Order: sequence, then structure tokens, then C-alpha cells
Amino acid sequence: MLQLNRWVRWLHVYSAVPVLLSMVFFAVTGFFLNHPEMSLGDTRSQQLEVQLPDEIIELDWQENPTLYSLRVLTWLDEVHAVRGVRIELEWEEDEPLLMLVLEGPNASRSVEVYPDEGRAEVFSLTLPLMQMLNNVHRVKSVSEAWRWFSDLSAVLMLIFCLTGFWLLFMNRLQRVSTISWVSVGSAVFVLIIYLMH
Repeated sequence: MLQLNRWVRWLHVYSAVPVLLSMVFFAVTGFFLNHPEMSLGDTRSQQLEVQLPDEIIELDWQENPTLYSLRVLTWLDEVHAVRGVRIELEWEEDEPLLMLVLEGPNASRSVEVYPDEGRAEVFSLTLPLMQMLNNVHRVKSVSEAWRWFSDLSAVLMLIFCLTGFWLLFMNRLQRVSTISWVSVGSAVFVLIIYLMH
């Protein structure tokens, strides 16, 4: 049992070390998610009209609009820093008109591309820092790398909590108070969940 407790103590300490900063991050952003009235900044909107380069205008858009949409996305990213993590596109053959929606944790952009007129209109909404961090907390329009990190953080936090409970429970001097406080906390949690319905 002594060997097991030593191993659990090691796991408890070192499960928290890699995600210590993320624990602070999730705690702070969780608080602000619970208080949306504390925006700490204003959303900025911007409208921009840009001219398409000749190599995009000269494309036969009716032939392969999906492939050419990728060229537009690349050009917008490289030249105008217009990008997003989640991308939606729609081609209106009758217009002709390409509509793009680019979502990221810090901004959302809608782009209307008129190949025949050689121009594009970009509408941007840039979020304040705290709202962007809240989107990262909720894993909204984030990269796959952050999703993996978020999952890993959740697993390590769970290990940290369970090993902490084990260590308290195995301490004879604190066993009664540990069970009491866990019981009280669990009862309050269940009661609040029940009252939500």
C-alpha cells in the first residue's frame, strides 16, 4: 500500500505540472463565460473591397468553382491576411458569385467574390481579447492542435483530482473530514443540477 500511495502521489504532482497554466486559463475564462456582461472590450467591424488579381479573374469559374475557391482563399490569406479555421463556401452559378464564411476564435469574416467584376467584398467582425479566449475555452472554431491539447488537459486534470482524492482518503487523520466535505460538495452539486430542470 505504501508503494501504491507513493506512486499515486507522484502521479498527482506530475499530472498537474504540464497543464498548470491551462488550469488557470480554464478557470479564468470559465469565470468570464459565466459573466458575459463583463466583455472587457468592443467588437470591431470592418468592410473592405479588394480587386482580384488577373490570374483569378481569368479562370473559367463555371468549370471548377470549388478548386478555384481554394485559390481565392490562398490569395486572401497571403495578401490580405483574411483567414479562418472553419471555412464554408457556396457558389452561385447564376450570378456568378462565390460566398465564403471564415470563422476563427478571434474573428468571423464573410467574403463575397464577384469574378466577372474582378472584385471581392470582405466583411469582418473582430472580437475583443476576452471573448476570443472564451471561444478558445469552448473549443469554438479552433485548430485541431488545440482540440488535442484541450482533451489532454481534461484527462490530466481528471487524474489530478482523482489522485488528490485518493491521497486525502488514505490519510487516516483526514479521512472523516474528506468524506464529509466530498459528501457535502456532491450533494450541493446534485441539488443545483436538479434545480436547473
